[in-house]
Amino acid sequence: MKIKDFAKIMYGKNQSQVIDLYGKYPIYGTGGIFGWANNYLYDKPSVLIGRKGTINNPIYVDNPFWTVDTLFYTIIDNSKVIPRWFYYYLCTIDLNKFNEGTTIPSLTTKTLYELEVPDYSIEYQEHIVDIILLLYFWLYFYIPHLF
Repeated sequence: MKIKDFAKIMYGKNQSQVIDLYGKYPIYGTGGIFGWANNYLYDKPSVLIGRKGTINNPIYVDNPFWTVDTLFYTIIDNSKVIPRWFYYYLCTIDLNKFNEGTTIPSLTTKTLYELEVPDYSIEYQEHIVDIILLLYFWLYFYIPHLF
């Protein structure tokens, strides 16, 4: 299955008109949150993918958010793919291999839409997500107590 079979890749927008120090929605850039806004671009779980600059650092978001124009966000068909599973899968891929820029790393929707993704059942994706979340929980709560 290809990304185009289960997701729409959307462009972020310039944040200059929405940025607000006291805003309630995070503004994401390729490096993570760097500001706040009172408006959001999308309010469902999504995987953010760098378009320009840092392209090898996908971000999972499950709250309303704004993304800048150097970052794509995804609208995912939940009947085919669990957004968090898609995020974990993208983290296993070296997106730098698909770099199309000469001086600044860049990705295009055309390239991303053609990326192959395993066609696992929703149940199997849920199983993978559950195991990874359990490992995160274990690492977060138990490892610090060992030292």
